[in-house]
Amino acid sequence: MLKPVLGLRGSIGRGRGLLALSNPLLSITRRFDDRLSLPISSIRTLNYAVNRFGEMKGNQRFPSAGIRSFSITLRNRNEASDVGGNGKHQEGEDKTPDKKTNKPSSTVSGGLADVKRLFYLARHDWKMLVLAVSLLTVSCTIGMAVPKVIGLVLDATKNALSGSNTNNGNGGLEDSKSLTLDDLPPIVGDIQLYDFFLLFGGALLIGTMANFGRVVLLKILGERLVARLRSNVIKKTMHHDMEFYDRNKVGDLLSRLGADAYIVSRSMTQNISDGFKALICGGVGIGMMFHISSTLASVLFLFAPPLLVGATIYGNKIRAISRELQQASGNLTKVAEEQLSGIKTVQSFVAEGKEVHRYNNAVRQVFNVGKKEAFTNATFFSSTNVLGDFSFLLVLAYGSHLVLQGNLTIGDLTAFMLYTEYTGSAVFGLSTFYSELMKGAGAATRLFELLDYKPTIKSTTGKAFKPLNGKVEFQHVSFSYPTRKTNQIFKDLNFTIEPGSNVCIVGPSGRGKSTIASLLLRYYNPTSGKILVDGQDITKLSSKSLRRQLGVVQQEPILMSGTIRENITYGVSRQPSMEEIRSVAKKCFCHAFISKFPNGYETIIGPRGALLSGGQKQRIAIARALLNKPKILILDEATSALDVESEGAINYTLGRLMKSKELTIISIAHRLSTIRRSENVIVLGIDGSVVEMGKFKDLYANHDSALHKLLTEPSEQQHSQHQQYAPPAITQESEPQTEENGKDDSGEDQNSDHEENSQDQNEKRLQEEVIHQVLEDISHDQKTSTLRP
Repeated sequence: MLKPVLGLRGSIGRGRGLLALSNPLLSITRRFDDRLSLPISSIRTLNYAVNRFGEMKGNQRFPSAGIRSFSITLRNRNEASDVGGNGKHQEGEDKTPDKKTNKPSSTVSGGLADVKRLFYLARHDWKMLVLAVSLLTVSCTIGMAVPKVIGLVLDATKNALSGSNTNNGNGGLEDSKSLTLDDLPPIVGDIQLYDFFLLFGGALLIGTMANFGRVVLLKILGERLVARLRSNVIKKTMHHDMEFYDRNKVGDLLSRLGADAYIVSRSMTQNISDGFKALICGGVGIGMMFHISSTLASVLFLFAPPLLVGATIYGNKIRAISRELQQASGNLTKVAEEQLSGIKTVQSFVAEGKEVHRYNNAVRQVFNVGKKEAFTNATFFSSTNVLGDFSFLLVLAYGSHLVLQGNLTIGDLTAFMLYTEYTGSAVFGLSTFYSELMKGAGAATRLFELLDYKPTIKSTTGKAFKPLNGKVEFQHVSFSYPTRKTNQIFKDLNFTIEPGSNVCIVGPSGRGKSTIASLLLRYYNPTSGKILVDGQDITKLSSKSLRRQLGVVQQEPILMSGTIRENITYGVSRQPSMEEIRSVAKKCFCHAFISKFPNGYETIIGPRGALLSGGQKQRIAIARALLNKPKILILDEATSALDVESEGAINYTLGRLMKSKELTIISIAHRLSTIRRSENVIVLGIDGSVVEMGKFKDLYANHDSALHKLLTEPSEQQHSQHQQYAPPAITQESEPQTEENGKDDSGEDQNSDHEENSQDQNEKRLQEEVIHQVLEDISHDQKTSTLRP
């Protein structure tokens, strides 16, 4: 609308001055400019103008200080374009990806709807917002009074000069030099210059304090708003179903929670403060221009419509580009996360060059979108500069005409031109504010997608699960993953697991063994059929209450950053005592190695348990599952990655649990040692249906059974030869006679050293038993291979 930077050609500034200002006036201008702090500095001071322009023109003197203030280019056009585009600050900051998200809307209503939704988060702080806007109004009103004050002082000075020349009759400047500030007529009403400066100086101090308050309040308000948004997003994301996580990669979600939230934060904190300031100061400036000369203001606002149209088009364009840039940056984050998390694989296959090339391709995508943003910014801000140039020249020419016609005083023209500058700076600030707001809206859209996602399975809805004894039934279950609906995993799957039993689910790779655990945990709902636990349809139950009764141990246990104690008690609804924690740790053979750490159970294990071995992490994971006293324990290849001694220890613990019949144990395994430990076996076929069920001994003894063929078929022989040396189960009949057998945990020796020595001896004895059974297992498998047809 208005020229964001004020500047006249040098020819105007050389010697053809319209105004003359005194040193006190320079002081007022300096104080005003320091207080106002416009987005681009408005008239630094008239004193600065003289010095700066003097350097540019070889330190030559100018007869008129007033016109030299207009001659200063506060920010050249190139710098204004750079500031408007935020080139060096914005490039690379807009990160966030997702190829699966919907195409962004390029309409103004879409962006403003997201902005409105962001502001809705601040509804609880409306009092703070009202106070901040009130302080901002006071600050801007006082600041925007400065041009009017300058005009009044200039008119008073001109009147004093005119009176002096008339009284003396000489008409020369020498007569005017004898005048002092005491000779100036009253500035407003009967208020003399010194009293006026004193009053206005107090007003400037009030404006400074009001400005301080609005900066602090709006900053706090913006930070609260973003904090609420982040909290709501992570809270909502934690309750999404597995389909959501199947469709959205971890790198993408991290980019949204990190980069997108940062963009929104930047847009809603300092940018909001600057935007409100520009809006109010611009409004006051426009009002003052119409107050001074409605005719001149009307001429100026002929340039408003094209600027508004251009700003609307620019806002839509920059929002779409911002969204595209965030997606490209998010893809870059995903590539880097994948490469760094799999760095061992990359280096083992000598694929560093290939990965660098892949990363560079992602970088190139970000760069190309950044170039598009640069051209868009340059086009918009260059166009506004052209409009500003012509509007400024037109207003100056027409204003000079009004002065010559006697319809406008020199002071009023000066004030009007200063208001043009200030209002132009405000409009420039509004355009920057709008640009940043649209970028924030683009980032907020991706965060709102996380908030608006409707999960198929709502963890907080449904009836509470009332466990009885741990009976599991799959009735005519069919299932395919939501992301791969054409690939059916199960078709009419039927089986029943009795309470207190120990069942192992086996089958060819990729036939849905682990999917059974996912369905039982209600990560997914079956496509058709029912899954019953203790006669209750789990789709009608609250998944939270269901999962509290299920214990899960995965093949690769995930431990959280924190202490060993915190990981063992993770997810336990009650507050267990240390005696309970030690008891379950001893059952899982964790206590001995935990006690060897200097801080014991308070040892920090690092991210994902990095300071522990695989066997130690697995045993802690089992202890974590058992501490919650589940009715059903699911072991998904829980011991496949352990060494002989560790697996023997775990199998011994599990053997005790099986013997107690306190819970139903469902194992998913392919190792013979794990399968032999189970009482019953469910064999899945290649079509995802149950081929056979029965006791392990009966099925394995029958050479025509699917289990026997699965474990002994030639295609699996090489794999079996490797697996036969894995630690066999320590069955209920062959439990090692440790000091814990037949003895309650409450009767353990209270001497910690004795406990550790005793457990070390037990583990050594256990290792001997394991080795003995390994030899027996080898002999058994060799005999089996001789009977193979």
